[in-house]
Amino acid sequence: MRLLNTDYRDYGHITDMLAKELHCITAILISVSCMWLSFISHASELKIQSTSKASQQSEPLENRTFVASVSGTSPALVNSTSERIRLATGKGYYPYVSQRLPQGGWSQALVTGTFLEMGHKVDIHTLPWGRGQMWTEEKRFLGTFPYVYSAQRAEKFFFSTAINYISVRFYVAKTSNITDVQQLKNKRLCLPFGYSDDFVDDGVIEKLNLKINRVLDGAACIGHVQRGWSDAGLTNSYVSLNEVSNNRLNDSELRVLPTDLEKVDLHFIISKSYPDAHAWIEKFNHAFNTLSKDGRKGAIDQKFMQLIDLQ
Repeated sequence: MRLLNTDYRDYGHITDMLAKELHCITAILISVSCMWLSFISHASELKIQSTSKASQQSEPLENRTFVASVSGTSPALVNSTSERIRLATGKGYYPYVSQRLPQGGWSQALVTGTFLEMGHKVDIHTLPWGRGQMWTEEKRFLGTFPYVYSAQRAEKFFFSTAINYISVRFYVAKTSNITDVQQLKNKRLCLPFGYSDDFVDDGVIEKLNLKINRVLDGAACIGHVQRGWSDAGLTNSYVSLNEVSNNRLNDSELRVLPTDLEKVDLHFIISKSYPDAHAWIEKFNHAFNTLSKDGRKGAIDQKFMQLIDLQ
């Protein structure tokens, strides 16, 4: 019995020792686990910071231009402290908007420079004209450009000071034998969706009783006129015909009539429903005026006129 009792005591002693050792081992494991989790968390933070820094370093300092389709979800509205501003422009309006010219074209260079003067970089999305105007009205973009003033458009948008102007002319197919504006009476005029048809002061469109054919963009109008589906299109004195990307369409088949219909101002516009829209336009106008006074606008104008002369 004593031996048995002694064995039980020894067994209890051994059990106590094992329990203490197990407790010790558990404490060590918990300590190691905590250290490991802390290391993993710290490494993760370092990785995130490194990725963020790399992203910031890789982001170009200049403003970005997108030829993009924007999703149906409206982005957050920008405010006066937002660093980067979302803007929209249209397709194929040489030389004012053109991917074949530096900085996306003449008007785009001026708008970009104006926002930089305001302290903002810009993301400019190139969209079909009608969609860009519609989505600007829906406040998906702060503003869009370049647009001609019209009474209908002025009901919904604030217009900036003029950033460019265009000398409006008709172009026709050479095979039509049309050489004078008056020969277009009762003919068909092609205009892209989003282009105004009420900006000519003397009402030449109404006087000539022109029927309007609407198409996607300027290049589509050129195709319309060359194929005889429309009798004329509207262009500017710099001739947007070199925006054509389809090699079946070329300006050798077209004639620009020599008569200037009008000199028309082009503007940056903001939807009146946009928060602080009028304040934004005033800031834009003030910054644009600064560019004009200190010679930066003149330098941009001269640069693009020289580029146009070379083409």
